[in-house]
Amino acid sequence: MCMWLSFLDLWNSKSFFYDVNITESADMEMYMDASGSKGYGGYFQGKWFSCPWPDDLNLGQDDMSIAFMELVPIVTCATIWGHNMWAKKRILFHCDNMATVGIINKERSKSHNIMKLMRRLTWCAIKFNFVLHAVHIKGRYNILSDCLSRLQVEKFRELDPLSEQHPTATPPVHELYLT
Repeated sequence: MCMWLSFLDLWNSKSFFYDVNITESADMEMYMDASGSKGYGGYFQGKWFSCPWPDDLNLGQDDMSIAFMELVPIVTCATIWGHNMWAKKRILFHCDNMATVGIINKERSKSHNIMKLMRRLTWCAIKFNFVLHAVHIKGRYNILSDCLSRLQVEKFRELDPLSEQHPTATPPVHELYLT
């Protein structure tokens, strides 16, 4: 209820009309990935981020599955770039983790930590006026974000020398949670 009350303060009193067509993340040049042991990364039209997992994030916890880790860069992308060219879009994300695809499409999970991220993703979708869908892709097709999630920035720069020189600032993982 608090989320909807906050949203009403931001709403411009216009109806939501989404594009009839679904925009694929590849069409927007948007890719994201997570590496279980290294970190997570994302790419959007030349902008990018590459972040190590924070030391205080207990990745050994049952709730900290690879599905949780794959969701972190997706929520990060929505948080930092959702306002930029995502409005009124029906966006199709390509994700190399089947569990994460299911979570995004169902918009729910049994995991409390995943639901904290899903609430933030839902908030971004409402605030920035977009709809998300997800499909599975093979990991080998996710090259740019794979480099970023493994903190291989030099290799990423070789693959995409025209991308921005410096990474986009990202919020800490714990700030992505919405309880």
